[in-house]
Amino acid sequence: MSDLPSQKSWLERATTAVGIAGSLVTVALTAWNAQTKQQIDQREADLKMQTAALDAELRRRSTSVEESKERVERYKWVYGLVPELSAADGSKRNAALAMVRLALSKEEAEGLLAGLQQSPDEQVRKAAAQGVATIANIENAELVRLVSQVNAAGADERRRATGRLQRDFNDSAEAISLALKLLDASQVDKLSPSGLINVLYFLSRTDPRAWTPTEIAAANRVLPGVRARNAGPQTQAELGRVEDTVKAAGRQ
Repeated sequence: MSDLPSQKSWLERATTAVGIAGSLVTVALTAWNAQTKQQIDQREADLKMQTAALDAELRRRSTSVEESKERVERYKWVYGLVPELSAADGSKRNAALAMVRLALSKEEAEGLLAGLQQSPDEQVRKAAAQGVATIANIENAELVRLVSQVNAAGADERRRATGRLQRDFNDSAEAISLALKLLDASQVDKLSPSGLINVLYFLSRTDPRAWTPTEIAAANRVLPGVRARNAGPQTQAELGRVEDTVKAAGRQ
């Protein structure tokens, strides 16, 4: 009979030990499951990021291919206009030059004319030389039109104008000056919210080296008024970028 308490004590200790061991195993399994789940979740997140990056790269390459195709087609079309540059009829030459300028970027048109000035055909050389001046006049008229279109009623028209300004006139002091005039106190109220963002978007992406002291002074005069309008966060962000561009221009 004296062994019963001892046996009971041993059984209690064994039961307690088993319970503790079971708890430890449960805790270990829970921790292992949590770690495993975290690793799986991380791998899934990494895979999603890699997939998104791959999709973006494929889209970029697809866009690049389409742009290359479009560029080749434009070059072919412009090449077909070259004979018109030696036409005796001045109106035909001017029309051809105008179409060349509209089809090509500023740099592309300048490169074409520079090459044509080396042509063995005297008429082509003369037309190319005259084309520089003619294209300058066309460019000025086009510039005025593009700057006004950043505030057009149609979204597509606004986007095209803003994109063209950024592509072809980001180093033009005249374009900068015309854009700043839209921010003058007498004009800024005529801008729609989208028009205002477009003006700021263009100015913030201009080459600081293109800014003359005149444009810098104009910006320092009109930008505080734009800042005081308490526009939305996107407009304020673009305004900040313009201010940074003006500061960079002042350091040139």
